[in-house]
Amino acid sequence: MINDLWEKANEISEISYKIHSAAMVVELVAADISDDAQSGSLWLARDVLAELSDKLDEKVSDIMTWNRKNIEAQQEAKEENLIKKAKTK
Repeated sequence: MINDLWEKANEISEISYKIHSAAMVVELVAADISDDAQSGSLWLARDVLAELSDKLDEKVSDIMTWNRKNIEAQQEAKEENLIKKAKTK
């Protein structure tokens, strides 16, 4: 499960990177267009793509933080179990 979670987080990060890259391309095109209506629409699209990429990055960070805390809790439980077993012997 841990490896599956890690793989899924990496897949989401890759998608976020691609979205961020697309936002950068849209930004380059928007900066080159002189028509305000088209340029404004492209800047809006760039902002939306950048925001989506940021949100995905935040979710990946949340998932990995949760995963780390879960692993730490499991490790602590194992250690407590070993201590209890050692005391009962």
